[in-house]
Amino acid sequence: MTGTGREDRTATPEQSIAEGNALLSDMHRAVLRYGAIRALVAIGAPEQLRDGPLAVDDLASRCGAHAPALDRLLRATASTGLLRTVSPGTYELTGAGRALLDGTEARRLRWITDPEPWVTIGELTETVRTGRAPFTGRHGSTYDYLAARPAMSAVFDALMAGLYDGVAARVAQADVFPETGTVVDVGGGKGTFLAAILRARPGLRGVLLELERSAGAARQYLTEQGAAGRAEVVAGDFFAAVPSGAEAYLLAHVVHNWSDEQSAGILRVVRSAMPGRGRLLVTEMVLPVGDRPHLSKDLDIRMLTMHEGRERSEAEFAALLASAGFRLNRVVDLGAGGECVLLASPGPAA
Repeated sequence: MTGTGREDRTATPEQSIAEGNALLSDMHRAVLRYGAIRALVAIGAPEQLRDGPLAVDDLASRCGAHAPALDRLLRATASTGLLRTVSPGTYELTGAGRALLDGTEARRLRWITDPEPWVTIGELTETVRTGRAPFTGRHGSTYDYLAARPAMSAVFDALMAGLYDGVAARVAQADVFPETGTVVDVGGGKGTFLAAILRARPGLRGVLLELERSAGAARQYLTEQGAAGRAEVVAGDFFAAVPSGAEAYLLAHVVHNWSDEQSAGILRVVRSAMPGRGRLLVTEMVLPVGDRPHLSKDLDIRMLTMHEGRERSEAEFAALLASAGFRLNRVVDLGAGGECVLLASPGPAA
């Protein structure tokens, strides 16, 4: 076993166990290093080091930290290449370490440093015993949790935008859209996907459906993107109703947030609003068959800890779509870490 999902069948039992021990040891050390980085980010150490090196005592004073404990975290983190020892007891960010200041991975760290998301991994034992994450029992959905925490919600929104900007551009270029007509972005957030689609496809108009609390931000974003003249934002709940009569309906990273029953309910609402000629576009990661490593498999663990939803295989998507009155026609690989567009149409499974 080498982390590729393939086992060396020529290895002796002793060799296989030794390799497994080495793999587990690497994972253990990675957890400890990530924990140290998490703590440094949580106290704001990278920001204090933005302008240059600092002595530990000075950095501890600025961050409200215990200097000897901070020194130990800095020493450990310097071994990762994100920090550098300038002189005994003095550290600075490396070029690579400046990634801690901004960007997608920095935002992901800040989201994970929030105490509740962090603790959920340690609660997986309870989750696997009961099938329900303690997080959802305490807070409801992730979005309920964020609604009560505006500062963390802003971090999360910025993270999602960074993660999906590139995917949105690929979706917009995919050969799945009609030349003219209207595309409804169901649960479209601030409009990242819809803005990209309208930029790439001048023959289309757009409607973005979002909850009332998010509709204002969507209107502002679409205006900033120059898409407001061809886009309308409608406040509503996709469990209840979606705008009817459009040529295409997009569900981008919506379905994976919900259980099969909830997802089927959303899809049935879309199906009832869609004309017979309409098309459904579902943008999600698709779980590959087999044991090879894949981001969707790791992401599915996060889904298990904080959502009622899940990542799904092509067969699971096909069954889910069929349960809501759709036929899966084809899957378009976007070449973006497993991201795909599943193109479906009204009708029974083939």
